[in-house]
Amino acid sequence: MTHLQNADGQGQLLIGERLSPMSYHVTVEQQDARYTATVEMQAPRDWLIRQGFQSKATLVLASGDRVEVEHDGPVDVSDSISVLLQSHPVAYADLDALVAAFPEIDEAPA
Repeated sequence: MTHLQNADGQGQLLIGERLSPMSYHVTVEQQDARYTATVEMQAPRDWLIRQGFQSKATLVLASGDRVEVEHDGPVDVSDSISVLLQSHPVAYADLDALVAAFPEIDEAPA
């Protein structure tokens, strides 16, 4: 895989029935003609606990696409004050599909 681009985006984190604005970071890699995007974000531990977060949530992107993000197990007060949530790599058949999902990615990756 070849690393192509990093970008920051703004979406909404869905925990239970509640949507909350959330910034995220996306990393794009290319293998042959296919692209993968991996999303990660930092969220305040105490806020996640108050929202009822267990170990998985859904990030709603500006495009309307959804990406599942997770933490390695339930979040509790023993976790770091800032909790890393990550997605598994999401595959896209071509650059157009990737840009449709992540408009913050430039059409011509650097």
